[in-house]
Amino acid sequence: MAKARAAHGTESDLELKVCEEMGRQGVVHEHRSLHFRVRLPSGDVAEYEPDIVARRGPILFLLIHLENAQEIPRQREFLNNFLEQHSPEIVLILIAPPEALRELPPEIYDEVYAATDIGRVVRRIRDQDPNGIIRPFVKPQ
Repeated sequence: MAKARAAHGTESDLELKVCEEMGRQGVVHEHRSLHFRVRLPSGDVAEYEPDIVARRGPILFLLIHLENAQEIPRQREFLNNFLEQHSPEIVLILIAPPEALRELPPEIYDEVYAATDIGRVVRRIRDQDPNGIIRPFVKPQ
């Protein structure tokens, strides 16, 4: 599995699963193809490359996968600042273990999906009208 992952640019099993599902559903995507800068409250600037990028017209879907709930505290401030500083035509999607979904504060993502529901997130991207408005997402309570 590591050889296939390295050949296509995936860095984890979850990223590989998302990539394979995108291929099955015909969703064109890229791995770490965009580079952003995020200014942190400290004044420092952090560089960021989303794991997976899917383009639907002017809409960019950035997919970030969290392997476990322990990643949430260190990602919280960064993701919140990213959303505040970048275009509303960017949809930041988190994919996380089902048990971590309740711990994800809604201000750090635009949409969130369980790692067990990869087909649903890929369908959502595929079905987005590239010339339409971004479909609303109801965040979990």
